[in-house]
This record gives sequence, C-alpha cells and structure tokens, in this order.
Amino acid sequence: MRLLLLILLFCPKLIFAQDFHYSQIDQSMSMINPATTSTFSGYERISLQHRNQWLGAGTQFMTSMGMMEFSIGKQARRTSAYTGVGVYFLNDVGGDSNFSIKTGGITASGVLPLSKAHAISAGIQVGYSNRSADFSRLTFYNQWDGTQFDPNIDANEVNGVNSFSHLDAGLGLAYSYNKDNENTLSASDLSFQGGISLQHLNRPTLRYNSLVDDKLPIKICVHANLRYGLSPESNLEFSAAQFIQDKYLETIGGVFYRLKMKSASRVTAFVSDQYFVIGTYFRSTGAIIPSFYVDLGGFTIGVSYDYELGKIASMYRQSVEVSLKFNFGKKSIFESSKMR
Repeated sequence: MRLLLLILLFCPKLIFAQDFHYSQIDQSMSMINPATTSTFSGYERISLQHRNQWLGAGTQFMTSMGMMEFSIGKQARRTSAYTGVGVYFLNDVGGDSNFSIKTGGITASGVLPLSKAHAISAGIQVGYSNRSADFSRLTFYNQWDGTQFDPNIDANEVNGVNSFSHLDAGLGLAYSYNKDNENTLSASDLSFQGGISLQHLNRPTLRYNSLVDDKLPIKICVHANLRYGLSPESNLEFSAAQFIQDKYLETIGGVFYRLKMKSASRVTAFVSDQYFVIGTYFRSTGAIIPSFYVDLGGFTIGVSYDYELGKIASMYRQSVEVSLKFNFGKKSIFESSKMR
C-alpha cells in the first residue's frame, strides 16, 4: 500500500485522468465543450448526472454533476446571434481515502447562425477546483498484527496529500447543421453537431505535497454527433468523441435508435416530440456500455451500464450512470427571448 501511495504521489502524470469521466458524453457535452452551451432546442435547461464507477471494487468511485444553461437573445426561428451562459458544479470522489475534486464554474458561448440550418459557436469555461484526500482512512502494512489489519495500531503516517485549490480554464469551437428541429427529422433528413475543445488551458499546478509541483496537461476533445431520419417516426444517431491528454488517448463512440412515441402539437417552433432511445456506447479502453433514454420533450432520463471487457473486468466490471434533463422550450425567463 505504501509503495502504491508513493507512486501516486510522486508520479501524478499517472493519475491526471482524475478528470470527470462520464460514459453518456452527449448528456454532458456543455461541460466538455463550452461552445455547445445553450445550442440545444429550447431556452433553458437543467442537467443532472451521476456515475457510480466500479461497483465491484470494494470501495466507491462516484462523480456527480449539476448544470443550468440559459439563453440570452435566442429567438424561435434562430435567425439572430445569441449568447448562452451555463453555471455548473461537479464533485468527483473515489477510493478509501476519499480523494476528491470539487469544481464550480461558468461557461459562456456566442452562437452565430449562418443561415436557418447552419450555425457556428465559440465558448469559454472558467472554473475553480479544490482537491483533497484523507489518508487517515487508509490501512498500511505496519498495521498488520500477524493475523489481521488493526486500525488501532499507529501507522506513523501523516496525511500525504495537501488540500489545495486552483483556477482552470478552457475554450471550444462548434458547428451545427439542423434543418428544422434537432428532435424532429423527416426521412433522409440529417442533423449534425461537431466541435473541438481544450481543457486545462492554463495548465494548473498540482501540489499534492511539498515534493510535488507538476502541471496538469492540456486535454483536447474532438467530438461529433449525427442523426439520420429513417422515417418521420424513427431515426439513427451516431456519436463519437476523441480525448487526447499528453500521450494518453481515449475514444468513445455510440450508435442509437430513436423511436417517436408521441408527436407534440406544433404551436411553436420548438417542438417537444417524445422519443424512446436505445443503443450502446463503446470505449477504446475496453468497455461496452448499453444505454437507453426516455425523452418526454421537456424531461429526459437516461441510464447506462458499463461492462468492462479488458484486463480489469474480473474486479471492476460494473459502472452505472444516470442522467436527468429538464428542458424549458416554450418560453424563456428573459424577456428578450420570448416566442415571436
């Protein structure tokens, strides 16, 4: 245990993947690329997401996120530029030492329609993070009494991780094509969104103890989402994201079938059709992630299950993730964004 702790403390590059990690990447895209803030169909949105990772590991690794997005100057026909603003909080905690990263921040985007169907956007993200751990919760080899580990034996260990805070910054660009409405596609119609983002742009310093003073590498994400209408009642969705951080790579891809359960009355330009969505994500590290969503127009719930296929599958084969979204699509809280 002590050797493992020394490795983790003095070689932080091995653990910079402590960034928040979700399988349902499409449900937290505004956190990954700030340029996608408020580019959804609607005015305001509340997003909640929780992941319980590696249920069979004998300890807990949990990530929880909450975000609210606002639109300023957005109009129904999307012919004018507008601003998106997001406020978020994220808590990532794992292991017996409760190693945690608590982050709060804001995202902002500027969206410029090029035509009724095409738009580009740029965004920035600024956050404040605190990292901490409690080594008093750990058991060390010198607490072995010959028969079992005795937590009452003084391990003569001090808390090896300082609690420290830092600012973080990111930016992104995105492009979208959407002929009518992102939730409604006729046969052979397409909708698309893609972009690129840079996280940890300021390369914050990680001071886990007095001997460690390393920089968090910049993390690059390239992502795309494509929907293709099979009929007025169903469509296919393809999603992919490539993450690059220093020499480490991770790829996530997904394919989904969307079936319309109910059509909404078209009183406004924002149409709240209802869908059932089923499919799976795939992760390059060796995981298949069956997922399903129920989209009720203003409310969406999603559930996914990570099934590990790689070397760690024998111990760490279960991860469960749940997402909730509340979409305010009929009227904005801002006077300038009312339906016209």
